[in-house]
Amino acid sequence: MDKADGLAQARQNLADYLRLNSLRNTPERNALLEVIYQTDAPVQAEELSKLMSGRGRLRISRATVYNNLRLFEDAGLVRKVFQDDRILFERTDKSKGVIRLVCDGCGKITEMNGDKVRRQIAQLRTRRFNATGWVLNIYGLCSKCTAELKRKQKRLNKTDKDKK
Repeated sequence: MDKADGLAQARQNLADYLRLNSLRNTPERNALLEVIYQTDAPVQAEELSKLMSGRGRLRISRATVYNNLRLFEDAGLVRKVFQDDRILFERTDKSKGVIRLVCDGCGKITEMNGDKVRRQIAQLRTRRFNATGWVLNIYGLCSKCTAELKRKQKRLNKTDKDKK
């Protein structure tokens, strides 16, 4: 399912959820949902507020963003992702599962394609548990943080040699 199909399905699911719960389908909700479904990596609510105002979209208050994220979560359109001391939100249309590389240095999150891993996870069977999705986070350092760490170590080693 590509992004456009995922967004169309999410909009339909939102409309159904709102109708069932006697809530209004507003342009602000649809605009926020669109931003979430155009974002590949999990995102903080504050970031979503900035993305909404920075793209010439409808202006949405921070409270509206938080309230709608809660509503989207109840509707099954987004899920919370806990990373370090942050709460992030991601779309739930990733039915294949998600493999992420998470940098411990800068916090950058990169999704990767791992078809072999996906197939192996799909073959897992767990007694008395019906998996609806999965996320595999692989922690380490991105190339920029690795290079920065090597530069720091090199400087420390040089300083230590100069002291001797």
